[in-house]
Amino acid sequence: MIDRRTALALGLAVPGLAGLVACGPNASGGGSGGGDGDADSGSLRLAWWGNPTRDENTTEVVEAYKESTPDVTISLEPGEWSGYWDKLATQTAGGDFPDIVQMDEKYLAEYGQRGALLDLAGAGLDTADFVEGSVEVGELPEVGLAAINAGLNAFAFLVNPVVFEEAGVEIPDDTTWTWDDLIDTAVKITENTPDGTYGMTQMGSVQGLFQVYLRQAGQDQYKDGAAGFDVDTATKWFEWAKEIQDSEAGPSASVSVEDSAQAMDQSLFATGKVAMTVAWSNQVVAHDVLVPEGVTVLRPPSMTGSAADAQLWYKASMYWAVSARSANPEAAVAFVDFLVNSPEAGKILSVERGVPGNLAVREAIVPDLDEANLKAVEYLEAVEEELGEAPEITPQGGGQFEDILTRACEDMLFGTLTPAEAGQRVLDDLAGALG
Repeated sequence: MIDRRTALALGLAVPGLAGLVACGPNASGGGSGGGDGDADSGSLRLAWWGNPTRDENTTEVVEAYKESTPDVTISLEPGEWSGYWDKLATQTAGGDFPDIVQMDEKYLAEYGQRGALLDLAGAGLDTADFVEGSVEVGELPEVGLAAINAGLNAFAFLVNPVVFEEAGVEIPDDTTWTWDDLIDTAVKITENTPDGTYGMTQMGSVQGLFQVYLRQAGQDQYKDGAAGFDVDTATKWFEWAKEIQDSEAGPSASVSVEDSAQAMDQSLFATGKVAMTVAWSNQVVAHDVLVPEGVTVLRPPSMTGSAADAQLWYKASMYWAVSARSANPEAAVAFVDFLVNSPEAGKILSVERGVPGNLAVREAIVPDLDEANLKAVEYLEAVEEELGEAPEITPQGGGQFEDILTRACEDMLFGTLTPAEAGQRVLDDLAGALG
């Protein structure tokens, strides 16, 4: 089962990537499409991580593709996040990288800059119908278009309206609220509900919200392959996290840690014990089905009280990438083209991997979406005019950052570190991870 922390962050290290150095496009021996390098234009391997719904949708879209392209054989390699990256690193080191892989932003540079991924733009992938600013999130220097987004999302606050109603507190105006307003609102909910119910989850260890905060402060998580923020801003972040706990806007350290390890359906938010939590917008549907009256989706607060300054951005919920060593690159790119540019594929895949970046596909699927899925689309379209530039792609080693932030935040909440010490440790540990 996926716990809430995993659903929010999915921040795991990728072991074994040193082997990629010997497995770039110019390395000798090995190959994709079966691992023996034999060119067979009709044989492809497709790897992804996911859940039963994603597995079913992916299998169905492959069958639909085979109907129009019967000479192509696509071998399916589904997996779960917990073992996906270990397996992919091992396959890469052994020259057995699948032809088409589902890729995550945290590891895009790890694979792309070591020569494992094909430049999709150079290979002729059509991106003309993608919304402005959405293709760039898959570009890497000296690589080109290393991956194309399988769907888009943006960071969001999720509200359980029932808890707000029970507390007699109005849901804030998300176009004008500030970080202080957030805590004030949460404190009122905690005070006006029975013991054990809180206004908000502890958000100090959530990487996505941390990055929103940094961007509003004029910084970012990365700059030129290194940390893009300073210790003062990190310290202020941890002071804010400590205020959540000290004011009882959110639960104690021990309750927060226990909650983060719960399966999503057993979390404080899903069980009506918390009024507000956070997630990427492609996770709206999963949360919506757990809340009896459905969730309300809000923008994160801003430092100025203006949604125009929220500094959200298009984030690829995940990507499709093609092996640079595929024996069948044209066939692989053709299938990726079907996945991202075909309305037929879009109707099968829906928004489970995020809202389609291709506007023609998005338009084609919206009429068939249920209310929960529409919330994800409508949120992304509502913030579209407010989005800032996409941040720098996570550099090699940056996949460890979620764990770094979580450890520092939890130690601070338990009193082992001061906010200033936590801020410094995050920077030190990140520098070590980035090398």
